[in-house]
Amino acid sequence: MVVLTGALGAGKTTLLNAALKQGAIRNAAVVVNEFGAVGIDNALIESSSEDVVLLPGGCVCCQVRADLAEALIRLERGVAHGAIPAYERVVIETSGLAEPGPILQLFAESPMLAGRYRLEAVVTVVDALLGAAALESGTTAFRQALLADRLVVAKSEQSDPQSLARLEAKLAAINPHADLVRAPRGAAVPAWFESTMPLRERLVPAEALRAAHDESIESFVLEWDERQPLAAIGEWLHALADTHGARLLRVKGIIAVEEHSHAVAVHAIQHLVAPPETLSLPAGTSRVVFITRGLEPGDVRPGWSTAARAAPARRP
Repeated sequence: MVVLTGALGAGKTTLLNAALKQGAIRNAAVVVNEFGAVGIDNALIESSSEDVVLLPGGCVCCQVRADLAEALIRLERGVAHGAIPAYERVVIETSGLAEPGPILQLFAESPMLAGRYRLEAVVTVVDALLGAAALESGTTAFRQALLADRLVVAKSEQSDPQSLARLEAKLAAINPHADLVRAPRGAAVPAWFESTMPLRERLVPAEALRAAHDESIESFVLEWDERQPLAAIGEWLHALADTHGARLLRVKGIIAVEEHSHAVAVHAIQHLVAPPETLSLPAGTSRVVFITRGLEPGDVRPGWSTAARAAPARRP
């Protein structure tokens, strides 16, 4: 079993997609955890023959830990009944808000799981552009790096050499025992997901095993039925990034646009808006998930004529 963790927008799903496409991960069942009212990451994972299980509506280190255990047992039953193909390993992609410590405790302490699953590696993805600011002591991102067996620096090709060197030095100071690799977009190497040998001298502080969340974090989803021009979507997202900046922790959506028959994926994190990406999925209802600090649906609702529907806000 591999636990894939990292901050909001770090690039976990992008790395997982690349690993599945290129065969860096084979014969795997993929469990996706999202915090928020509606999950979309399972649709963004192009998993070919892999089985994808979505755990929406909470953080996997907190209220849905029991759901995670149940999902793994359900996968086993599916294989036994012939409903899904046999798999050799499980990859758990956590929410960007998830603390890895409680997840590791679950597998160590649960009688139901301890004899069935062996943890191969905790792989933490770090954003080369925004990661340094998130790694302050005591933050979730800090603990994700502290407990990693392997640190994967994503978007390294977009960072200048000096900033990248400072980030890697900071990561090495936080966790000198972890493997440290760079992952340009679209790259995936089997060794990044392979088992790591335990290190006896590695001591993990007890506080790193506990979950802690910012009470100001809110999550909600906006939905609409009518196709919109891609340019209008882009202007809306860029305006949100310019206006709200650091309060816009993560925006991710699957939308229908006038220019394409297929769905389009959109992503933003703080001040950065990624280029849109056309998916192989047919276009349907547009839905965009927001994870914010202190923002409400009315603060980010788009300005086109048909008002977007908003699901109730959620908290970790």
